[in-house]
Amino acid sequence: MADDWTTGSSSAGGSRPPLRPRYSRPTPQRPTTRPGSVWAVFLLLVLFGLLGALVGGVLLEDAVSHGEEEQVIVMTVISLLLSLVQVAVGIGIFVGKRWGRSGALVVCAVNVAVIVVGAALDRVGNGAAWISVAVNGALIFILLGEKVHTWTGGDA
Repeated sequence: MADDWTTGSSSAGGSRPPLRPRYSRPTPQRPTTRPGSVWAVFLLLVLFGLLGALVGGVLLEDAVSHGEEEQVIVMTVISLLLSLVQVAVGIGIFVGKRWGRSGALVVCAVNVAVIVVGAALDRVGNGAAWISVAVNGALIFILLGEKVHTWTGGDA
């Protein structure tokens, strides 16, 4: 009893209804010009990422030259890498890549989590840290917006 799936008929004499195509959500048309929110997210991520990489590089050089503990050097390297990832996802958003938006959401969430955990452990408490939480929260809000979502090609 062989079925012929292309015609929807069966060799047994019965007829089988034709297969229906799978439903896929329509994808919104990408804007012809880059939205202002994409520019803002790109500039903030790249600016803060480059600043973090610069500071991280200086701190790493200082920590190594002064013989700091291994834990301090590892945390400085992680901070430096996070800053470089921040620059990469900013560029990814600028060119409209899904991974740029997804990565930016992760980087911003990690930044907020690190500040909150640092505050809970009494390691962080100055105003600049809380401004960082506010900026990253605003970036998350913008990244979840429709304009950035549409520019980066849909679901992340």
